[in-house]
Amino acid sequence: MQSQGVVLKGDRQTEFVTEAVAEPAGALVLVRTHAVGLCGSDMSLHAGAYQGPTDYPLYFGHEWSGVVEVVGPQVTKVRPGDKVTGDCSIYCGDCEFCSRDKNLCQEIEKFGITIDGASRQYFLQDEEYIYRADPEADLDLAALSEPLAVGAHAVRRAREVRPNLPAEKILVLGGGAIGLACFFALKYIEGCEHVELFDLIEARVQKAQTLGAAELTDVVAGNGDAESYGGLYSGRGYDVIFEATAAPAAFRRAVDLVRPLGTIMALGFIPSIEFSLKTITLKAARIMGSMGGTGDFDRVLEFTSAYPDIARQLITHRVPFTDIDEAFEVAADRENALKVLVEF
Repeated sequence: MQSQGVVLKGDRQTEFVTEAVAEPAGALVLVRTHAVGLCGSDMSLHAGAYQGPTDYPLYFGHEWSGVVEVVGPQVTKVRPGDKVTGDCSIYCGDCEFCSRDKNLCQEIEKFGITIDGASRQYFLQDEEYIYRADPEADLDLAALSEPLAVGAHAVRRAREVRPNLPAEKILVLGGGAIGLACFFALKYIEGCEHVELFDLIEARVQKAQTLGAAELTDVVAGNGDAESYGGLYSGRGYDVIFEATAAPAAFRRAVDLVRPLGTIMALGFIPSIEFSLKTITLKAARIMGSMGGTGDFDRVLEFTSAYPDIARQLITHRVPFTDIDEAFEVAADRENALKVLVEF
């Protein structure tokens, strides 16, 4: 069997490759790819500007869905014909961090980032990193599982330290795919009553509000003196803020807007930033980070099955893999593109 695919070579260079597909041995699963989603990491890999480890040439694609074609003799979780998706975090399962959060494995590899991913018609993957979707699942929606799981993982981590999260006043900064993933997890998985979403692109705010986000309040109003006692206890601001923009100005705004004893959940990769630690101390606030989505795929697969019309709002474009350069060009248009699916 032959498989066509697309590899990235850096500096916006792509190459179509045809390779023979091996039969799966052991616990390996041969997957026929349906679609791959493009995210910011893929854009950086394409441009040759990715800041983390990688090695060109590379099959990209850590957000994917597909169908099981053939299974190895030791596979027990899936069978041919199953609709599936899978992890970006390829963890060892044995180190001290895997016992707490597999996304932080000491030996971690990143599927489609540090090792070859799903940007090909067929690929082999160990069943350990595969999740079976409902037989009636929409494979386009299953391809959203990884970014949705990133949002759901961050929300679950916040819920662990804030058991009253559903009743709190919450702000999501950023209306891209990860910001919306956080919003979906807050509103539809955790049942949070008041979630606002703010983005400089007004259409993203409007989209979120049509999907159940609350009207904007303090994020678009002056917050007063955040370091005066009057400002601290004015009642303005938010109990929890999810920062999903990776913009230093947005993070500084989150520090100003978080209420006393509040929590800021950081998802964006901001290399460095200056803000007032005095404000964090005065508010006794908490800053947390979250990485990856492993551990929350089952929850988001249930979400996309229960709310397919909501989840589908993430998808703005579908492009065949034979037009890969067009796909990256479309994905770069932040005004109009949320999630571009590359179809195989």
